[in-house]
This record gives sequence, C-alpha cells and structure tokens, in this order.
Amino acid sequence: MTERKITMGGAVPFTAQRAQQLVALANSFSANIILQDRRGSFNGKSLLGMLSLGKLTGLEITLIAEGPDEEAAVAALALSLEAENEAALT
Repeated sequence: MTERKITMGGAVPFTAQRAQQLVALANSFSANIILQDRRGSFNGKSLLGMLSLGKLTGLEITLIAEGPDEEAAVAALALSLEAENEAALT
C-alpha cells in the first residue's frame, strides 16, 4: 500500500469535468484508489466519489493506492490533484 498526503490545488476549479478527468486517470491504473479527508473515505475510481471532494481547495487529503501499479497511481493522481493550472492536468 502506498499513501501520500497532498493539498488540493487552488487555482484550478474543481468542476465535474476535472472530476471526470481524475476518474479517467485513476481508472487507467489497476490499483485500488481511495481518497481520505476529514469526512471519510471516497473511491477514487468513482465519479460520485471524486465529486464528493467538492470545493475543498487547499484541504489536505490522503491518497491511498493498493495494487501492482500503486506507486505510479499515487504519483500521477497527486500531480493532478495538486495542480495549480490547467496545463498541469494534461
């Protein structure tokens, strides 16, 4: 299991489109992906789970992945979740 604490990026709005991009990225890995914040745990491969993060810009969350490509999954998702501009999402 690989864990990493990150802070949600502030300059990129957390829209449904951004959530869809993050879910697509998460689903490109075989590892199970969980996002945790002060309210609970959310499935990182679920659009509903990702949308549950809502407007939490600046909030610290824990990104957890477990599976054969867990390290790559955590690195890629952390980069996207911490993004400070649209270019970082592509």
